Amino acid sequence: MIRSFLLVYCVILGTVGCNSGRDATSERQALLETDRAWANAAASGDVKRLTEFWADDATNYFPGAPVARGKQAIGELVQRNRSQPGFSLAWEPAEAVVAASGDLGYTSGTFELSVNDADGNPAIRRGHYVCIWKKQADGSWKCIVESSIFGPSSNQ
Repeated sequence: MIRSFLLVYCVILGTVGCNSGRDATSERQALLETDRAWANAAASGDVKRLTEFWADDATNYFPGAPVARGKQAIGELVQRNRSQPGFSLAWEPAEAVVAASGDLGYTSGTFELSVNDADGNPAIRRGHYVCIWKKQADGSWKCIVESSIFGPSSNQ
């Protein structure tokens, strides 16, 4: 279901068309920089700063958790996740695409999540993510949909 959901959004963005020219390059770069700043906020552990990257009406599809709708519910999900022993999260955006309209885009990349298993050992989960972003009236980008897909588990 999540794959179908992501496919629909990608098709919509692709149908709208990608920006071209200098503005498109700067918009894609701005979106990548926003995603990287978000990753830095996540690495710092600053939950308040981290949640500022989501739009008020955003939706988060985190594997194994109920769908979180709205910034408050997403903040609660982030708090629950971060309260787990050994929690750490890092991601790296690989690409950004901005629609010709300049007000929608998406980023995708890889992530690594670690929490301790029942024996207290780090359980590393790696995967891929897609975030759909909407440009705000002030020119900033806010995530409106985030979805992650885990790969196989591994212990270190």
